[in-house]
Amino acid sequence: MSLFKRELTIKHGFEIGVLAFIGVLSLAIHLLPFILYGSHPLGYDTGFYRRYLIEPFLSFPNAAVPGLGENALIPRMFLDALRLLPFSADYILYGSYIALFVLLSVTLYFFLRSHVGIRGAAIAALLLVLSSVQYKAYWYMLWKHAFAACLLFLALIALERRWTALLVFLDIALAWSHTTTAIIYLLTLGILFIVHAERKRIFIHGAITALAFVMVNASLVHQISVATPVAVFLDWSEYIVFSIPIFIVIITARIWRISNIPLSLWAFTAVSFAFPLLKLPFFERIFIYSDIALIALAGFAIERMVSQMNFETPTKRTYLHGAILCITLGLFLSSLWGEVRSSRPLISEEIFDGIAEISAIVPSEATILTTSDEAPWFEGWTSSHIAAPGMLRDTHNLDEWTTLWTSTSTEKQIEFLGEFPQPLYIASFNGFEDLIGTPAPCLLLLTPHLLSFDVCAQTN
Repeated sequence: MSLFKRELTIKHGFEIGVLAFIGVLSLAIHLLPFILYGSHPLGYDTGFYRRYLIEPFLSFPNAAVPGLGENALIPRMFLDALRLLPFSADYILYGSYIALFVLLSVTLYFFLRSHVGIRGAAIAALLLVLSSVQYKAYWYMLWKHAFAACLLFLALIALERRWTALLVFLDIALAWSHTTTAIIYLLTLGILFIVHAERKRIFIHGAITALAFVMVNASLVHQISVATPVAVFLDWSEYIVFSIPIFIVIITARIWRISNIPLSLWAFTAVSFAFPLLKLPFFERIFIYSDIALIALAGFAIERMVSQMNFETPTKRTYLHGAILCITLGLFLSSLWGEVRSSRPLISEEIFDGIAEISAIVPSEATILTTSDEAPWFEGWTSSHIAAPGMLRDTHNLDEWTTLWTSTSTEKQIEFLGEFPQPLYIASFNGFEDLIGTPAPCLLLLTPHLLSFDVCAQTN
């Protein structure tokens, strides 16, 4: 008995060490852009999430903002809880985001461990940490996506282990966190309902999720019917190039012959590839889940390849598998480093300083009109209302903007700007001409990058 306990303790300690290594490696990789490129190295959506954290804390959850709307109730509550900590908005935003990516690799590990063992699960978790697709998603600042992905794998773990109370909570939490991930989860449950023996249990959890989803997404069908949403991320060709190393090991191991892959993983894989194949709304970002699905399968594939290798008396298969695994790791690391080097900050520290200067001048009740590229940064680093062509507090349609850009009339420009909520300021570090044309003489230049509409409004 004492020997058994000793072996169990050694195994437990080894597993803790493996998880610690995965966590530290993930932390190091996700800190890299901050080390290499400065305080604000991540992508376009950063400002939308930061805006939520700098808004006055008036309720729980706090009022919705663009990017964290009414259908993101759980993420808002989570961020509100973090706001109680004595940290700045930047530390809360970036710290929680990095922690979510660390947690995602850990949840994938525990999802796979009972099926493929510690080694196979650890391999999959390491591949997830080293994935260039996941790093690109990280750079894009997809905070809700990372949050919901953790919930998704926790839900799949709870489903397998029959943790009913936790799973009911996760059903609702997924529905109230991120629309696309909730749909992925519902479709996965739909496939499981068809192929799983316990259809009643699957149906109940699907019904709970669907009901919670409808409560916060009642207008979704109408929105999609008006205009099919698109997302900026990867297309098929880019995704296939990134996934070549994974395809190599999956084909080499003949993944279709492995019998211990759980039905939930096959269902999740089918959904994550059917979504982009059918070009459903936001399919570009579903490649994040396609990547996770392939990486999970690669954990099984590599585990099988390693188990077939004879290290005492190496055979041709041993050398072949060893070479393939070395090539795969090399491709993975080179692809990741390429992403780290190419994914640079969208704006410079000097522009952040300029936005801070503008924020000190413009009242919080005023509106700042800026370009679409700059809008998230003004949204996240000022307390004013932000408007940009087709975004946020814009009061004009595309035809009206086109008329402004093609017109040379000062009167029409003043009339157009006068339709925005007042007081109005125009700010851009890319030049005013591309935003509103040649500025009218009555627009007062407050800084090289800030105009005031006050004089025009008074004389109009």
